[in-house]
Amino acid sequence: MTRQLDDIDRALLRALSGDGRRTVRSLARSVDLSEPAVRDRLQRLERDGVITGYHADFAPEAVDAGTAAFIALRFDTGLPAREQVEAAIRREPCVLEAHEVAGEDCYWIKVRVASTAALADTLDRIRAIPVIRGTGTTIVLRTVFERPLLSGGYPPDADGGESPTAADDVPHPTRDGT
Repeated sequence: MTRQLDDIDRALLRALSGDGRRTVRSLARSVDLSEPAVRDRLQRLERDGVITGYHADFAPEAVDAGTAAFIALRFDTGLPAREQVEAAIRREPCVLEAHEVAGEDCYWIKVRVASTAALADTLDRIRAIPVIRGTGTTIVLRTVFERPLLSGGYPPDADGGESPTAADDVPHPTRDGT
């Protein structure tokens, strides 16, 4: 990023994090700028790598990905091992996130699969990576909420104020569908 975000940039990002389909016209009205000015800002935010993409969120169950899990990976240290693990987990389409962490584990990854049987298959493939020395798996029983980055008061506005409330959280139905 080449320059600091101002309040208008943050307002645009907040608006898009709540609804990535908002039109330039709608965004312009919300920040009291002209459409060309907003379009220029969005292009700059994209060019500077602040906006890294636009996507739709899906109900995981609707796309055969109803089982979520976090997998801790432990492996040999050093760049060659890390590169080997990263290449292998990038090839796994069910790996949604991968984080290098400090502590006993080397990486934590988040996966979404159709079933526990599919999770077992994924674990078998991951454990077959030659440098893997151990894994630990935690299956998600239910997702309470998922929050877009610029909602719920974090990060605070540039002036130290809070962002909009957590009302922007993505709700998840309970087991009985309510």
